[in-house]
Amino acid sequence: MVPESRLTVVVRHPVDSVVAASLARRFGRESGLSAASSAEVALVVSELATNLVRHTRQGGTVELWREDAWLCIRALDRGPGMAEPERLFAGREGRPGPLPGESLGEGGAAVRRLTDEVRVSNREGGGLEVFARKRMTREARRTW
Repeated sequence: MVPESRLTVVVRHPVDSVVAASLARRFGRESGLSAASSAEVALVVSELATNLVRHTRQGGTVELWREDAWLCIRALDRGPGMAEPERLFAGREGRPGPLPGESLGEGGAAVRRLTDEVRVSNREGGGLEVFARKRMTREARRTW
């Protein structure tokens, strides 16, 4: 089955994160990713979509598309942005929880760990953009 060329999910409510993750997993599988890689893409999308709901009033969108040997993921919001966007990926740095003002938690660190490339930036006019790429690795087929 050939997937749609692009998947766009509007995220405004907590349940939208679950829907986005499920659709992302299916998109990954239909694009040729292994089950494990598709599950990682679903987790990345879940984390990004959860942040859209948790940190912005209007939510945002999560998009996925294929570009050559890459599965691309982008999350866009119209929230306040961040003074230091790279803090999104800091994680807890070995502590049981983030100290006030240090980190948003483990979601951004998981996005960094589960993708091959990720960057975050404030958007002109407000909001944040997170762009991640995962190299396409096709599932090995067993021959009996």
